[in-house]
Amino acid sequence: MAVFVVACGALLAACGAPVAGRPVPAAGFGAVTTVTTKATVPSPLSLEGVDLCGLLTPTDLTAAGGLAAPPRKSTATFPDACDYPLANGATGDLALVAFHKPLPQVRRDQPEGHAESTLGYPTWLHCATADGYRTCTAAVDIRPDRSLLVAVDKRDISEAALLHLLQPLTEHAVTRLPHA
Repeated sequence: MAVFVVACGALLAACGAPVAGRPVPAAGFGAVTTVTTKATVPSPLSLEGVDLCGLLTPTDLTAAGGLAAPPRKSTATFPDACDYPLANGATGDLALVAFHKPLPQVRRDQPEGHAESTLGYPTWLHCATADGYRTCTAAVDIRPDRSLLVAVDKRDISEAALLHLLQPLTEHAVTRLPHA
């Protein structure tokens, strides 16, 4: 019996052993931090007069394959959106920027997503695959009533690689929004 108690004690001690290294947030998105004191919250951003097709540039999209055609306003998926057709891949590859529903609603609608941070703004990341296309979205909490959604949809790509493309596009789009 004493051997069993010693073995159990050693096993439990191993469970509490520290793990070497530091956790890394997904694809460069900032880590979510729990704030216990009053912290600086990024200022609300304005959506008034924003041209969604101007939030990403051809240079921004180079790593994702570049533009296959000029960006175009789209209402197929979202009421306020701009599609950026991507080159150097499948015909349906695209990036998208849209004004979307509030972040708490996005989180409820996509419970399998996870929280990150984009330039200090709370962000909800979600990835899904359908018909060989992987879509990853970043919904950024820019105002209490709206989020900015940035998405990349590409065929035959890993989630890690797609998140690596999505992160800088999300940052570019957020930095081009005017402050309220």
